[in-house]
Amino acid sequence: MPVALRRNRQARRIIMRVDPKTDGVRLTLPWFASEAEALGFLESQQTWLRRRLEKLPDRIPFEHGHAIPILGIDHVITHHPEARRGVWLDDETICVSGDKDHLARRLGDWLRKEAKRRLSELALEKAGMLDVKIGRVTVRDTTSRWGSCAHDGSLNFSWRMIMAPDFVFDFIVAHEVAHILERNHGPRFHAVVNKLTPHEKQAEAWLNAYGARLHRIG
Repeated sequence: MPVALRRNRQARRIIMRVDPKTDGVRLTLPWFASEAEALGFLESQQTWLRRRLEKLPDRIPFEHGHAIPILGIDHVITHHPEARRGVWLDDETICVSGDKDHLARRLGDWLRKEAKRRLSELALEKAGMLDVKIGRVTVRDTTSRWGSCAHDGSLNFSWRMIMAPDFVFDFIVAHEVAHILERNHGPRFHAVVNKLTPHEKQAEAWLNAYGARLHRIG
């Protein structure tokens, strides 16, 4: 399996995480640890690692007939080779036109654009509730965090948020907008989050239980 090594000067020990996107493992090393030590640690954790990999949800490819969630509601992917409309939603169906060989790329591009559009709109709405300004909104395929806030108010989100339930989507945006005012995770920060959304505990519980599933889609 693929093993990704990275160093972090703030790390105090070797940290191992399963990467749901690659079916591999990520090892974070403190500055004083050698690669041999990291691989030795990995070897000693084989049983744990196998159990975690076995628990990963099945992958869902971007293919005709498979269902993917849009804001938590399953939509069946339907290929329309004769159409020239790009990608569009029709009730609980997500329709993709054009050549079959381009279906996965076309659908992935649409999901990223749709995620950015909806995240940007909601971020502006919540920023207005706090009377603050946001910077640029970007979407990426991150694995370590669902969102982040830069010091200039720019917000970055995982495009996979478009597949999470609506209350999770709402919470992630609220969480990052709240960081414009409060840079830490102290009581005042949570007070701001609770002003922006009522879903903090529910969304965090969902992400802990089901967040890895989003990385298995596409």
